[in-house]
Amino acid sequence: MKKDAMQNTGQQLVSFLEANGVDRVFCVPGESFLPVIDALAGSKTIDTVTARHESSAGFMALADGRLSGRPGVFMVSRGPGATNASIAVHSAQQDGLPLILFIGQVPRKNLGRNSFQEIDYGKMFGDIAKWVVELVEPERLPEIMSRAFTVAMSGTPGPVVISLPEDVLEMQAPEVVARASAHADSGVSPASLATVEKMLAGASRPLILAGGEFSSDESREALRQFAEKHDIPVVLGFRRHGVFPFGHRLYAGDIGVTTGPKQVEAFEQSDLILALGTRLAEWTTLDYTFPKSPFPNQALVHVCAEVSEIGKNFQPTVGIACRGPEFVRAALSFKATPLDDAREKWIYGMHSDAVRSGEWKKSSAADGVVFANVVNEISAQLPEANFVPDAGVSAALVYRYVPFGGKRKLYSTISGVMGYGVPGAVAIALRQPEGAVICLVGDGGFMMTGNELAVAVERKLPVRIFLSNNRSLGTIRMHQERVFPGRSHATDLSGPDFRALAESFGCKGMVINDEADVERVVREALVADGPVLVEVKASLSVILPKP
Repeated sequence: MKKDAMQNTGQQLVSFLEANGVDRVFCVPGESFLPVIDALAGSKTIDTVTARHESSAGFMALADGRLSGRPGVFMVSRGPGATNASIAVHSAQQDGLPLILFIGQVPRKNLGRNSFQEIDYGKMFGDIAKWVVELVEPERLPEIMSRAFTVAMSGTPGPVVISLPEDVLEMQAPEVVARASAHADSGVSPASLATVEKMLAGASRPLILAGGEFSSDESREALRQFAEKHDIPVVLGFRRHGVFPFGHRLYAGDIGVTTGPKQVEAFEQSDLILALGTRLAEWTTLDYTFPKSPFPNQALVHVCAEVSEIGKNFQPTVGIACRGPEFVRAALSFKATPLDDAREKWIYGMHSDAVRSGEWKKSSAADGVVFANVVNEISAQLPEANFVPDAGVSAALVYRYVPFGGKRKLYSTISGVMGYGVPGAVAIALRQPEGAVICLVGDGGFMMTGNELAVAVERKLPVRIFLSNNRSLGTIRMHQERVFPGRSHATDLSGPDFRALAESFGCKGMVINDEADVERVVREALVADGPVLVEVKASLSVILPKP
């Protein structure tokens, strides 16, 4: 469609969002980008979601980008708005997720003068964003918008920050018709494939370490086919549950906080590690101990979309800069490798250990409901759902005890940021309103961003929030008791009547007071219409280290 000659810069910016398939924008409106807000009001394809806090807007965009596969977009005002938004930018960098943040900025004549709410965003975001840019001339908008989507999606996805001086947004835009951006991809060379096929044929105990690049159902199916063809056990990177199905005989567990010595010993018995679609960062390598840094004990094939990640902490035998799914699809042509009894026994042992580590045994406590019992009841009653954990112990229970695969999906953060749960669940429910979305959050995390319950009520979203109220910053208290036994300080919390708070928003509120309530309340919460908040009067003692 031909662009209106009188289109201003704010309107043209929105036309580029539309051209790149953006259908939802999250924001906390500010006077510094009013022309963009006005242009969004005129868009027939973009849904504008008003968050109650800038960090929540960022978390919503983060979750939306994870699910949609394209950049999540959010907009905030300058100064305080931008600093509140920075937490989502950091999370996007840690998670490798595409995100674009637009910040209203002071007028150009005031740039560099320490004017009201002015920040140099290049300095502020330079270490956590893939690209930071300030639009100082309307003529550069097409270039900047085109590049922003390319940068956010190319290699390992990540955040882009665009500063918008408010006077530029009112100016007439150049005569350019918006179009979608290209995403840079690299392929797998025949020589690299031939080398890896030879290495695989000569390996006795190959092991796949699979990462977050396997985000789509199609890519996960390709990974399963490749693993089955060669009988290679699959270990999942940190918080990448669901990349490979829990119940599969080749599932060898995940790497994370609860990975035990016996599991690590079995991993070390491998003679070839295929690290596919993953950055080999701290948690995915058990603090850089598996594989051994910088020179692994095993042959290492590292396949990652971001070339700068290859050889960064571990020297590979073969490094391939492409997306993990691309490699797997190409490697399906490899001749199948034979399975001997020794490898079969090794595979069986790892799978058994992984399943055993996730076994749950019902327990009780004198000071409240064991939240793990609630998590397992949800898992038992709801085989298909989107799980959105917040942070801390309430999230760790999901990673440990909920088996993922098929239509049961996990939408968590690698960074472990508090406050993600409620806004993240809202964004997932906006994208998939036909299915249940389960948010697991502690009282501390909920009190950071729980006000986004308002959006769930406005949109009548099927969000089920299970809030573990143990009156404490439980995870910090747990670590505190380990280091300073009996000397807890600053971790106790007081809080509201969460059921009454939920009901004040217009949300259905429920309470689990004791273990006898768990099955019934969970069942009622899962079948209720619209959003539901269930406050669990949770035990604190059960998560603390024993004397």
